[in-house]
Amino acid sequence: MLTKILYIIIDSIGIIIILFTIRAIMGIKAEYGKWLKYTLGASILAIASNILIACSADPMLAEIAYCFYFSSINWIIYCLTGFCLLYTEHRTEFNILRIPGGCIMAADALSIFANLLLHHHFTIYEKTVGGVVFYQTAFRPVYYIHLTIDYIYIIVALLFIISRIVNSYDLYRMKYVIILSVLLFVIALNIAYMALSLVLDASVVFYAVAGMLIYFCTEIFVPRKLMNSSVSRAVDDMNEGLIIFDISNNCIYTNAFCEYRFGITASTCDITRDPIASVLKDLEASGRNFGETSYIDRSGAEVAHYKIKYTSLLDRRARSIGSYFLLQDTTEEVHYMEEIQRSRIAADKANEAKSTFLANMSHEIRTPLNAILGMNEMIIRTTQNPEIAEYADNIQDSGKTLLSLINDILDFSKIEAGRMEVTESEYEPLQLIRDCYYFFEQTAGVKDLYLHFNFDEKIPMKLYGDPLHIRQILTNIISNAIKYTKEGGVTVNVFYNNTGSNRIELITEVSDTGMGIEKEDIPHLFESFKRVNESENAAIQGTGLGLSITKQLVELMNGRITVDSAPGEGSSFKVMIPQTVTDHTDSGKLILLHKKEEAVYKESFHAPDAKILIVDDVKLNLKVACALLRKTRIKTETALSGDAAIQMCMTTKYDAILLDHRMPIKDGIETFGEISSKGMNTDTPVIMLTANAVNGIEEEYKKIGFAGYLSKPIDISSLENMLKDILPIAKVLP
Repeated sequence: MLTKILYIIIDSIGIIIILFTIRAIMGIKAEYGKWLKYTLGASILAIASNILIACSADPMLAEIAYCFYFSSINWIIYCLTGFCLLYTEHRTEFNILRIPGGCIMAADALSIFANLLLHHHFTIYEKTVGGVVFYQTAFRPVYYIHLTIDYIYIIVALLFIISRIVNSYDLYRMKYVIILSVLLFVIALNIAYMALSLVLDASVVFYAVAGMLIYFCTEIFVPRKLMNSSVSRAVDDMNEGLIIFDISNNCIYTNAFCEYRFGITASTCDITRDPIASVLKDLEASGRNFGETSYIDRSGAEVAHYKIKYTSLLDRRARSIGSYFLLQDTTEEVHYMEEIQRSRIAADKANEAKSTFLANMSHEIRTPLNAILGMNEMIIRTTQNPEIAEYADNIQDSGKTLLSLINDILDFSKIEAGRMEVTESEYEPLQLIRDCYYFFEQTAGVKDLYLHFNFDEKIPMKLYGDPLHIRQILTNIISNAIKYTKEGGVTVNVFYNNTGSNRIELITEVSDTGMGIEKEDIPHLFESFKRVNESENAAIQGTGLGLSITKQLVELMNGRITVDSAPGEGSSFKVMIPQTVTDHTDSGKLILLHKKEEAVYKESFHAPDAKILIVDDVKLNLKVACALLRKTRIKTETALSGDAAIQMCMTTKYDAILLDHRMPIKDGIETFGEISSKGMNTDTPVIMLTANAVNGIEEEYKKIGFAGYLSKPIDISSLENMLKDILPIAKVLP
C-alpha cells in the first residue's frame, strides 16, 4: 500500500512540475512553444491516468484508466513530433503531416476506447505484490499496431532531429543534440517498463522531467550558450577594446582588440600595465574612482589616441562583482578635430582679412564720396541756377545710392561674421511707420505709383525692440516693392497678434502690383548676391543683398518672414517680429500729411564764439567740413596731421575737436591719446570723424573716450546736432 501512496505522490509532483513548465512556456512567442505546451498538457493526462490506475478498486475502472493512458501517449507523441518538426525548422513537413497524422492518432485513440466493448487491444488481470492488488494489462496483437504507429511517429521525429544535427553548424548543433538526448532517455524508460512488466509505469514521471529539461535547454541553456559564443565573437570583432577584472582585480577577459593594439591577454594583463595603470593614475589624480579619460600611445610608429572608460560591474542587487575598461580608438577623430581647428583658424583669418578689406574699401570709397557729396551740398546751397541745381540733385541721389550699396555690403559682412547685434530700446511703432511713409512718398510719386499705409489703431503705443533694424527691414522690402513695380502701387498693412501679457507679434505685410516672382525662384530670394529674373531686371540697380540681409535681421530678432507671389500678380512679403509692450495704450489712427517741397537748407544754430579744430590728412575733406559749418559761424581751424594737431592743442583751447581716424604717422586714436593727456585740451570733447563704418566701432570709440562718432560722408544734420550737444551751452545761439 505504501508503494501506491508513494507512486501517487511522485506523480502528483510531476503534474505540478508540468504546470509550472507550461506557465513558463506561455512566454515563448515561436509556434513550437505552443506545441510543446500541447505535449505537456497530454503528459498531465497520462500522469493523471496512471494515478487513476494505481487507485483503481476494480478491473473496469482500471481498464478505463488504461484507455485514457494509452490514448494520451498517442497525443504526447503526436504533439511532440509537431514540436520537433517546428523546432528543427521543418515547417513544410509539419504542414504536410499535421492533418493526416492527427486523423490517424484520433482513429487510434477511438480504437483504444473501443477496447471497453471489444477487448481487442488488451485485457485486465490482477497481480498481487506484497499483499497489494495491482491491475495489469495483457496485450493482444492489435495493440502492437497501435504501438507501431507511435514508434513510427517517434522515429520520424528523431530522423528530422538527426537530419538537422547533420546539416547544422557546430554552434547550433548542440541545441538539437540536447533535444535528441532527452527524447531517447524517455523512450528508453518506456521500453524498460514494458520489458520488465513493472506493476506501475514509473516512466510517466519523467514526462515532467523531460518537459522541464526541454524548456530549460531550448529557452535558457541553448540561448545563453549561443549568446555567450556570439557575444564573445562580436566583442572580438568590434573596433573597441574590452578588459574585464574580477572583484580582486584579476583580469578574466580581454578581446582581440587589446591583444592586437597593446599585446595583452587575460593571462598577461594586470592593473600595473599600461594603458590600465595610466588610466587609474589619471582618475586618482582627479579624485575619481571611475570615469572616462584620454590616453595617448606613443609606443608604435604612429601616435595613437584613445578614450578609455573605467566602470564598475554590478550584479542584479547592485553589488560590485568586478570592473571593466572600454577602450575606444579616437585617433581619427582627434586628427579630424585638429583639421577642423586648423580650418577654423584659416577661416577666421580669411574672415578677418575680408573684414579688413571691407573696412579699407569702405574708408577708401567714403573718403572721396565725402568730398563729392560735401562739395555738391555747397553747390545746392549756393546756386541760383535751376539747371545746375537739377544736376546737383542728381549727383546727390546717385551719391546716396552708392552709399546705400556700400552699407549693404558692410551689413552683409557683419551678419556673416556674427557681429551684427540687436540694440533694443523703447520706440513708438506709429512714428516708425509714419517715417517709412514719408521716406518713400516722393520715390513712389516719381514713378506715379500709389503708396497706401494701413495701420491697426489698437497696436500698443510703445514697444521695446530694435527700431533701427525694424526700420531697415521695412525700408529694404518697401524699396524693392517700388523698384519692381511699374504700374499700380504698394500697400503696407501693419497689425499685430497677442502672444502674452506683455508680448505681441508685430506683423507688417508689404504687397505690390509688380511683375511677381516665379514659384521656383521664391526659395532663392533670400540667397546672397542672388537676383531673380536677372535679364529682365538688369536695369534695376542693387547688390542682391537686400533680402538676404532682411531675412537674417528678422531671424536675429527671432522673427519670421514669408513670401507669396505669382508672375503678373505682384508679391506680398509678411514680416512677423516678437516685441515687448511697454505701454498698452492704443496708438491711434495713422495720419499722413503730404510732405511739402524740401525747404532750402537752414542751419540749426549759431555759435560765433565757439572755436573747433578739424583734423584730416586730406585737404579736400577739411575744406568740405569747414564749408558745411560756415553758416553756423563757428570758428574753424584745421590740421593736416596728428602731430600738427597736437602742437596746436598745446597752445590753443578749443571747444570741440573733429578728428579723422586713419592718418599717416599718428592715427586719430594715438593723436587723441596725446591731446587728452597733455596741453590745453585734456577735457575737450573729441568727435571721431571717419570713413570707418564697421559694426561696433562707435562703442569702441566711446570706450576709448571719444565724445561721439560720425561716419563719412558727413551728414550735416547729424554733425550740427552733435556739435550743439557738446559745445558749451553759453556759446550756442538759436
